Amino acid sequence: MARAAAKRPSPSQETDGESSQNARAREIKRVKRETITERTEFEDGSSPEPSSDEDSLPDLEDAAMSDDEDDGEDYEEPAYKDDILVKAYEASKQRQKGYIGATSKAGVLKSMNLVDFMCHRHLSVDFEPKMNFLVGHNGSGKSALLTAIAVALGGKAMTTGRGQGLKDLIRKGADKAVITVVMANSGPEAFKPDIYDPHIIIERTISLNGSSGYKFRATRDGRTVANKRAELTAICENFSINIDSPLTILTQDQARSFLQSSDPHKMYKFFLNGTQLSSLLETYESSTQNIRQIENFVKRQLDAIPDLKEKVETLNRKLVASEAVVKQKLKYKKVLNAMAWAYVTEKENERGRYENIVRENDEKIDQAQTEIHIREKTIIQLADKIRETEKDITNLDQSRKPLQKAVQDAKDKVKNEKRDLNEADITAIKEDIDAEKGGLKILQGKIDAKLRMNVDTQKSEHAKAVGDRTKYEELIAKLRKEKPRRQQQYVEKSADLKAAKRDVQEVQYRIDQQNSTARGIQDKINNLETQSVNRLSAFGQGLDNVMRDIQRTKWRHSPPLGPLGMFVKLDDMGYRDIIQTILGQTLCSFAVQDNHDRSTLIQILQRHLRSGYRPGTGINQVPPVLLHHGDVFDFTRGDLSHLGPTFLSKLTVENEHVLRLLVTLHQVERTFLARTVTEANNEMKKMHNSRTLDNVRFFSADFQQLSGTISSKQSGPTGQWRGFTLFTRDLKDEVQRARNELYACNADEQKLGQEKQAALAKVSNLESELLEISKQVDKVSKGIAPAEAKLDETRRKLAEMSSTEMENWEADREDRMRKIQAKEDQLQGFLEDKRKRLEKVEEYNEAILARQRDLDAHAPERQKQAKTMTTLVQQRAEVDIKKKHYEKSMNLYQERKNAAAAQVVEYQEQVDLWIPKAQNFCATRVYSEKTSDQLTQEKNVLDASIKDAEQQLGVDTEHLASEIVKAKALLREVVESINKMNRLQRIFNQAIKTRRLWWAETRSHTAIRAKTAFVVFENLRDMDGRLDFDHVKERLSLIVHSTTRTENEEGESTQRSHYKTAKNLSGGERSFSTVSLLLALWSTVPCPIRALDEWDVFLDAANRKVAAKSLMDGARESDGKQFVLITPQDMSGIEVNGPDTKVIRLADPNRNQ
Repeated sequence: MARAAAKRPSPSQETDGESSQNARAREIKRVKRETITERTEFEDGSSPEPSSDEDSLPDLEDAAMSDDEDDGEDYEEPAYKDDILVKAYEASKQRQKGYIGATSKAGVLKSMNLVDFMCHRHLSVDFEPKMNFLVGHNGSGKSALLTAIAVALGGKAMTTGRGQGLKDLIRKGADKAVITVVMANSGPEAFKPDIYDPHIIIERTISLNGSSGYKFRATRDGRTVANKRAELTAICENFSINIDSPLTILTQDQARSFLQSSDPHKMYKFFLNGTQLSSLLETYESSTQNIRQIENFVKRQLDAIPDLKEKVETLNRKLVASEAVVKQKLKYKKVLNAMAWAYVTEKENERGRYENIVRENDEKIDQAQTEIHIREKTIIQLADKIRETEKDITNLDQSRKPLQKAVQDAKDKVKNEKRDLNEADITAIKEDIDAEKGGLKILQGKIDAKLRMNVDTQKSEHAKAVGDRTKYEELIAKLRKEKPRRQQQYVEKSADLKAAKRDVQEVQYRIDQQNSTARGIQDKINNLETQSVNRLSAFGQGLDNVMRDIQRTKWRHSPPLGPLGMFVKLDDMGYRDIIQTILGQTLCSFAVQDNHDRSTLIQILQRHLRSGYRPGTGINQVPPVLLHHGDVFDFTRGDLSHLGPTFLSKLTVENEHVLRLLVTLHQVERTFLARTVTEANNEMKKMHNSRTLDNVRFFSADFQQLSGTISSKQSGPTGQWRGFTLFTRDLKDEVQRARNELYACNADEQKLGQEKQAALAKVSNLESELLEISKQVDKVSKGIAPAEAKLDETRRKLAEMSSTEMENWEADREDRMRKIQAKEDQLQGFLEDKRKRLEKVEEYNEAILARQRDLDAHAPERQKQAKTMTTLVQQRAEVDIKKKHYEKSMNLYQERKNAAAAQVVEYQEQVDLWIPKAQNFCATRVYSEKTSDQLTQEKNVLDASIKDAEQQLGVDTEHLASEIVKAKALLREVVESINKMNRLQRIFNQAIKTRRLWWAETRSHTAIRAKTAFVVFENLRDMDGRLDFDHVKERLSLIVHSTTRTENEEGESTQRSHYKTAKNLSGGERSFSTVSLLLALWSTVPCPIRALDEWDVFLDAANRKVAAKSLMDGARESDGKQFVLITPQDMSGIEVNGPDTKVIRLADPNRNQ
């Protein structure tokens, strides 16, 4: 039963598998409980501070003497029978049947490397986290490994039994020895896991002079983290490793002599040392001695109290007799103290008064400087505006000169054309035609009268010829009239055709403009979509390449700042368009602090401009590169955001340098914003009427600007931003809005296309009509020649039928007709020339009107610019006057400040002179409402009164008063010291008592655990062993009960029971009992490393096999424990093939090393 129980771990709180973390947690809770108890003792209502009343003494508290004689003995150890403990142990094992303890991830050995240590020139060994058997013949250096572990983890050479000092451990012939230990360090219990992960490398070097040094390295990068012994102490405390405990490493000599001595006192001492109870007890004993010293101190103080009280009472009796004098002296002293400090106070008051004057003038100087700075900036700005206005006026005048010259030239041409109209010639020709027609009419009358006298036959033929002649003459006259009319129609249709073609060109221009707008909107859509993944694209296309080039460049002062808009956010999208219009170019620009860097950046931008970079301004040229000096000046005094919305109040600027650039370039802190121009105008009127500001500047969201003073205002439209969208709230909404704009733009383009088709159709119709008119003109021109030929033939016939007189008349008639025709042709030429000249006059008149309109359009702008110039000059004069006023005021304030500062220095010197005098007289400052003169008068009165009283009493009261004060202070100090010591003594006594009880309880539990485990492990070999603890006498006895059988000659068997002590055990029994006792004690300590040298040296094969199995079962069932067992024998007969068991074989010794 006992054998089966040994295979399963106990789930009790004190099992070997208990983690050191839980043990430390219980220890912390215990200390916290004790700390609370101690704090309660301090807070019992009595104040540790001395009483502030000089005449009252604190009461003496009762002293509580220590009762440590009973400390630790109040605990009554429970008495459990062995069979009950074994049953409980077996029950716990049965509940955890098959349990395999967790492998430790921290605090166990991973490997070891020895160089020139003892017999090893160089040796490397790797360890399993649980069971390790170190096998080798005698002299192979097995024990040297345990010695190396102990020395590496801080053990002393003497405790290892291998030398008197560390230098004895260096291999013969070497000058130093190096031990390198690698410890696991991962999981929740790891030590400084952020530094040592996953292993801790501990390296200890031993020199021939006896000195040694440590290095602690991290396996992650191999660097040395620490080299102090304190780091090793912290590591061992973290993993609960007590390297000096025999239960951590039991050396060869300790193992051999472990049970050789039967002295129960030494056995008990081994038990206390192994479980670390002895170190706790030594600490408690040291604390008890300190308490004894406190008691002795209190006794000495109590013995001195009666004498001190007697001295105080004697001095009090003397003081009562001179109480009135003392009161007067105390009052006299107070008056002297007040006098000493009254001089200081008076000087300080005067100094403070002048300091206030300095501060007031400083504030006035700052205000004046601010106003001067504002005026200087305003003057500079006004000067710039004046220069710009002068330049604008000059440009307007220059642009008007060509228009004036064009108007005068057109007028001259009209005058010349009108002069060349030849109206007199036309009139003269008309008169000649009328005269010729009158003569022709008379001549025709004569011919007609002559014809009436002819015969009928001749008359009819002649009449027919005359009719033909008249018909042809009328036809020719009609054709000659028709030709200029048709020509006029041709000219008018040609003009209509030109106008129609201009309409086509105008529509085409509008279509091109619409196409350009559509391309701009499409670029805007593309830019907005790019901004969703790259905010930088808002300030330029291809800006990524520019920024990479900027990052690669070495700058003389510092890298450029920009684009500046990357540091600016817009808080109110209602003002986006106007803010982009005013600040857009600056937001797309860069800023540098060095001229050389500025030139370099401009070259970079120009180079990228040729290879695809397009600034966000919408203009294909290098954006501005600004030069600033990094001056983070204070502009808050000029911030007008409290008066209304300004540019700055609507922006969030994340860079101080960008903010100063916007303040300097655009005055964003004092330029106001409004929703509409009406709202801006109303706000400006309010500010002017309330005299809040003299000069106000507004920009409205509907692209209007207003500025000026109450007497002079300017207003006008602003431009509109043509670049990329710099501020967006919802990119998807912006993209959708742009797509809607693109759709509307495309629709307008379609309508313009329809207009273009209509205009082209009109042009086509006019060209057809013009072609028809041209044909008619050709037809009329071709019809005149045949008609003239017929007329000539008819005239010849009439000439043949006429008489000589008739021939003369006919000839005269024909001559007149030719003259009339020539005159009419000449008149027609004059009229045609007049028409053409009148057309030119009309053209010149239209040109005159157009140029005059251009001149008239320039006139208001010229007047406006002239008015602006006058206003700016007046403003500059006004600002200059105010600037001079503030400069004069500042000089006056400076003079006042300097005078007051001189007084401050003078009074400070007097204060510095008087304070040491006052402190020498009275260290604590005294304040009085009386002046120094009043205090002097009071002092004189008291001085005379005290002298009279002392002469009457014959006593020096001043010395008496100081003596009684000293005596009372000493008595109070002694009483308070006693009370404080008594309270400390009570606290310490209670703490020691509580800890001794806990120590006794822990000792009892540990002993019970060890007793139970020892019984179980002994039963594995059918041995009945037990451990008897006598905690009072500090004795530990090991008793083994064995049974022997004997047979007599008759074959009868006799059974005898024997009880053996450790001294009487055989070698095998002693070795097995040693293993059982170590396993029992190991189950009570938290140390993760257990090393045992020559554990089986006296065991026979059977006992060795059982002991080995017990050790391996214990290792397997333990949580986070590592075993290193050394044996000079081989491992035959022992099952060592488990996953957590490793056999390390050392080579046979080489004596030639």
